[in-house]
Amino acid sequence: MTVSLSPWDAIIDYLKSAGVRHLFGLPSDDLKIVSSLPSSGMDFILCKDQRNAVFMAAGYALTTNQMSVCVVGKGPALSNTLTGLLEAKNLGAPLLLLALGTGGDKLGTRSFQEADQISLVKPLVKWAYRVEHVDRLVWAMERAAFLAINGAPGPVYIELPENLMDQPVPTGLQFTPPEKLTCSPSLRELDAAWAIIKTARRPLILVGGGMKSGTPNDVIELFAHQHGAALFATASGRGVVDEDHELFCGVAGLYTDINLRQIWEKSDVVITLGSRLEETATFEWDIFLQDTPLIQVNVNLEDFAHEYRGVKLLGDGYAAVEQWHDRLGQKPDGEWLEMIRSCKEKAFSQRAIYLEKLKKAPGIHVPELLEMIQTEFPENLVLLQENGLQDMWSYFYPYFRFTHGSLSIVPSDQTSLGFGAAAALGASVATKCPVVALVGDGAFNLFCSDFMTAVEYQIPLIYLVLNNGGYGWLQNQMNYKHLSGQSLPFVSEAAKAGIQIPRYEFVESLAIRSKGEAKEQLQLAWQKYQENKLVVVEVYADLADVHEKISHVYGDFPLYEQQASKN
Repeated sequence: MTVSLSPWDAIIDYLKSAGVRHLFGLPSDDLKIVSSLPSSGMDFILCKDQRNAVFMAAGYALTTNQMSVCVVGKGPALSNTLTGLLEAKNLGAPLLLLALGTGGDKLGTRSFQEADQISLVKPLVKWAYRVEHVDRLVWAMERAAFLAINGAPGPVYIELPENLMDQPVPTGLQFTPPEKLTCSPSLRELDAAWAIIKTARRPLILVGGGMKSGTPNDVIELFAHQHGAALFATASGRGVVDEDHELFCGVAGLYTDINLRQIWEKSDVVITLGSRLEETATFEWDIFLQDTPLIQVNVNLEDFAHEYRGVKLLGDGYAAVEQWHDRLGQKPDGEWLEMIRSCKEKAFSQRAIYLEKLKKAPGIHVPELLEMIQTEFPENLVLLQENGLQDMWSYFYPYFRFTHGSLSIVPSDQTSLGFGAAAALGASVATKCPVVALVGDGAFNLFCSDFMTAVEYQIPLIYLVLNNGGYGWLQNQMNYKHLSGQSLPFVSEAAKAGIQIPRYEFVESLAIRSKGEAKEQLQLAWQKYQENKLVVVEVYADLADVHEKISHVYGDFPLYEQQASKN
């Protein structure tokens, strides 16, 4: 008699060989995966919402820099994942989504929950494939894992038709674990870029989120020091370089401190590493970089921006910098280094003045909270953020700095509401480092269907929930445009009365209403976290507590500095 495996046995065996130890999701009604799990040694984090499940898997992938896996059913179960896939694609999160599909014997018959799932997910993944025969199952798994982690990392999708899952798979399968490849730009491309770099006196390096998927080392800081280059990061690229480095100057575009804008205006070459240069990162570039050459390094052709003149290099950013680091160029320009030092000094001085001013103001303000997080929590912090009105404070260096050993995970330019709150669970499952989620009350309430997931699986982390009574970004726009008389309650006093935190022994619920109790409550939060608890700290935030750069809003973005100053 021929011995065989079930398809789920084969899938689980392959995932084990690929180093996968956790699954996220909500399985299909047939529950056939359940019988394959007990002997696997894998943990299945059973989620309440498929969108949150993909967010969690993305948080796991971004924390480990390895492929994560999410398992869901068919039809609406699959469509519920689309927001998560959109976020995972734009974040570059290596993620495998396994979904059940209508059997081939029933396609076109209006079968229960039948949908064209491949067409739904195809624009949101690197590769989508429907396995029509068991002989292609292992091949599909191997190809999906390879594509998820190579090139620009991202999500991939495999559809498992219902009738396929009843077919036997032969035993004795040979699995090929995914291999991560690297590629260096060509010598011609490196030489063309070097011809610009070696004569530059005011170079600037911008590090993007794509650099997180490479092999981290200190070559970027060494190269910056060697050539006297100012260092910036995109929002998703934070944590790649030590933000306490003397040449680090903050976050690009929208989040650049006003005192550091001059560095962009005076630079004579900008080198971007692993960035798609999306709109937030390039805010005001049409003013700053009108005549400045741009050198772009990316592993994916689609990630290059064609709005700027300069040189494009196809390959790994670390490999490119290592090549340039071995070449001799000009010595760092003393005047340029002095400008960087002076601009940073002004930024830190203004921050100190502002914090001193806030001490005299009633209530607790987010910059004060960030300062306490920086001092009261360990340096190896994993900080997950949302992109709401108040939680955006942490995007503005130097109000928060990611020092060596810390990790930043933020939403992509899609800024899917609730991403940070859910992804924090995946991050906490993935690491033993302390995990803190800085989220708004709107995002936290949207995520709350999976609050119980953290309780059930005893996943410890600290939520700092900034409660401004609802959707502060929209209310801020209404107030700015003098539309507050309209009957659209984006925020309300009733909502600000407090979020509802379920009572469990595993959950510790705290609140910060004033600056006087903030430090004590944060210290208590850390103590309870060390006791392996899920801690929710509700911070009562003032709607007017916004950074000056986003105080003048126009749709999705604030006004340019020049326009805002005229208002």
